[in-house]
Amino acid sequence: MWSVGVQKIVIVAGYKTRCWLTILPVSQLHLEISFRKLGPGDVANMVRWLREPEVARWYWDSNRKTEEELTAKWEQRTTKGDGVTDRYVIVVNGQDIGEIQVGDVSDYPEAAAQINIPNSASVDLLIGEPDWRNRGIGTAVIRSFIREYVFTRPGIETCIIDPEPENLRAIRSYEKVGFRYVRTFHSNEDDVDVYLMRMDSPPK
Repeated sequence: MWSVGVQKIVIVAGYKTRCWLTILPVSQLHLEISFRKLGPGDVANMVRWLREPEVARWYWDSNRKTEEELTAKWEQRTTKGDGVTDRYVIVVNGQDIGEIQVGDVSDYPEAAAQINIPNSASVDLLIGEPDWRNRGIGTAVIRSFIREYVFTRPGIETCIIDPEPENLRAIRSYEKVGFRYVRTFHSNEDDVDVYLMRMDSPPK
């Protein structure tokens, strides 16, 4: 994977000048990936991340809700939760860069009926910080999260993920982790077409 150059404008002694900063792919970086329970102190970041154009295009309520409505929604989620979804902040080398969540599919009856994969858990994530996108970080994050938080859940034998079919970048990332295509269908819960993928727990 090639490194990416980003042009920045800096001011030195009162004069503007341009310079190029090299952003390395994650394969060339030492990464420390960890996950922290999402809390009230993370609401501002969540709202900011969801308003990012590259994120908002895949999260319908980011475009339909005002900033105040999104803030209220995530304040409720971080204080009361919904009782079925576990949400975490993605931390890479000490920086909060996005959010990832997991829930047992059986706790979502409507979705479970459509997915029809027993003993499964569903994962979803977003990389909110622009500087960490298009560098392969999503693959590394999902691989670590599945190992630590998904296949350690009691009774879970399969992890599923369901990006929209047009989200080719995400699909390629999930394929690198080991997910394989199951089928495409229209999600009644989210009212969008989804590209269902699965990854089975390795033999113990």
